[in-house]
Amino acid sequence: MRPAGRELQTLAKAQLSTGAATLAEWACVWVLAASGVYYVMAAIGGALLGALLDFSIKKWWVFGTTRRFAAAEALRYAIVSGTSALLFGGAVYLLVDGLHARMPLAVMIASIFVGIFWNYPLHRFFVFPTARSAGSST
Repeated sequence: MRPAGRELQTLAKAQLSTGAATLAEWACVWVLAASGVYYVMAAIGGALLGALLDFSIKKWWVFGTTRRFAAAEALRYAIVSGTSALLFGGAVYLLVDGLHARMPLAVMIASIFVGIFWNYPLHRFFVFPTARSAGSST
């Protein structure tokens, strides 16, 4: 497979990882809230579960790092995720309050934009910089 094709395959795997983590996050929030946990705490719990799942899937399956847990990767992931949340919130605000888009559409647009143009490149080249390159054979 050509390097560009491998990069697209890695991007698709990263999006699957994000999707799986998001589903787990939503399920956790729903279960906790339905169990009587305060919704803010349920949301925090879900976000933590989603982040741990996404980090793990991306570390071992998407980017194929071979090291065991690395604190530096976890710290970089946390920095990227925190910044991502701010960018996402800002983009939703700009789309809804600034451009008067409907919120569901604004959330989808912001999520896709931040995911592809912020999260993926930073996960690929900053969080997991020593992961197999797009030109490797696996």
